[in-house]
Amino acid sequence: MNEEFIVDLHCHPNIKAFNSGHPHPEKDMWEPIYHKTNHNKFAERIERVSKQVLKESQCNLYKLAEGNVRLFNISLYPIEKGFLKLRNVPSLLLGKVNMDIMHEVILGFDAKRIAYLKKSHDYYKDLTDEYCYVRDSQGISPDGRYEFRLAGNYKELQALLKKKNTLVGIISIEGAHVFGTVDAAFEDLSLNAQKALMSERIREVKAWEYPPFTINLAHHFWNNLSGHATSFKMPSSALLNQNKGKDKGITQLGWHVIRELLSRENGKRILIDTKHMSAAARMEYYAFIDNYNALNPTDKIGIVFSHAGMNGFSTLENSVREKDTMRKARHHRLYKWSINVSNDEVNHILESGGLIGLMMDKGNLGGLKEVREVSGITDMDKMRKAFSKLFWDNAFQIVKAAGCKEGWDVVSLGTDYEGTITHMDPYESSAKLPLFGSDLQQYLENTDYRSELWYGYSPAKLVSKIMRENAMKFYERYFI
Repeated sequence: MNEEFIVDLHCHPNIKAFNSGHPHPEKDMWEPIYHKTNHNKFAERIERVSKQVLKESQCNLYKLAEGNVRLFNISLYPIEKGFLKLRNVPSLLLGKVNMDIMHEVILGFDAKRIAYLKKSHDYYKDLTDEYCYVRDSQGISPDGRYEFRLAGNYKELQALLKKKNTLVGIISIEGAHVFGTVDAAFEDLSLNAQKALMSERIREVKAWEYPPFTINLAHHFWNNLSGHATSFKMPSSALLNQNKGKDKGITQLGWHVIRELLSRENGKRILIDTKHMSAAARMEYYAFIDNYNALNPTDKIGIVFSHAGMNGFSTLENSVREKDTMRKARHHRLYKWSINVSNDEVNHILESGGLIGLMMDKGNLGGLKEVREVSGITDMDKMRKAFSKLFWDNAFQIVKAAGCKEGWDVVSLGTDYEGTITHMDPYESSAKLPLFGSDLQQYLENTDYRSELWYGYSPAKLVSKIMRENAMKFYERYFI
């Protein structure tokens, strides 16, 4: 491991390990975990259909160490029930066993854990259990070569990075459903009672030894707080129903949660991660942050979009004039759905001192036709160049939208490894990120691609900003 380390704004080294057994996990965060795909012929068919999702660990702690990813946001995610309730699937025909096998093959979770998750369970308890699992996973690796530690602020982060062979995690949460906002008993409460419970739980989370740095207000399904953007495309969209609450704005309860999270009066401020929020909700939130920052220039709130691509639209309003359908995503070089970042969002994020983490998910970086063509390249060197160009297209879109050199201060890396992504084929895990960084640099050096947007930076400097420097400055500014 060297000083030119990599920072990942969003990954899940915990998710497979935490869900590797029930009632207790059977694996630790260092172990490689392989999905069980050999149950029967049905499992083999599911494996083939879902082949774009890697069936082994992408970012266990050893993979992160191999890739010199020394600093990373660990995303806690009690899986939403909507993920496990498939529509248009004849469960009576498939049977419960095959339904569970389907989830086990795709997610890599233990069958006993899947059975538990399909029952009525407590998101908030699951959150605290997952946090405790990650917190208690700190320590020396089984082979004695590395150490994993959590940081609670930038000063701790700096001290830990000075220790040789130490991996540093920062807690984050993906989805505010974790506070229990979709439980049946919660929905029966009055609004005032709901607000009181949210305040109590947020205060408890802020009292953790390592409280979250960021939280996604929305995720894949309605949580009574904020509308979400369409995230699933075919064939997943035929099985997973996102319709309830999709594209809505922020609710009254949602605004209460936002203010409690951002407050310093009940503990440390937790930043809102805008990924997965609907276009309507993001517009409302940006207006709120712009106003707050204008009135409080010495206490700015940074906007973070932790794992994304660019959609190429000039405004958020334009991004939703056409519904997010397969046709909309088909022919453009960028992925046009509103879940991705529009040009006008870049300026809100830049003004706040925020960050956009570009994903390692090819399905969110490029249009369907473009990705299919790149993935079909048989020569590996040519494929790596093509994926480098696709990533640069998204980065240059950010800088072009900013219209200034400071646009490069916004671009960072948020891989979403282990997030059931369709990874860029040559870079299937965190271990391949040094190769990816080298490929990005060589692509610019060999082609001078879009050099008018480099603003005097060298290719090596641009890669360094994306892979490490911008995130470090963001942590220094806001991880306090």
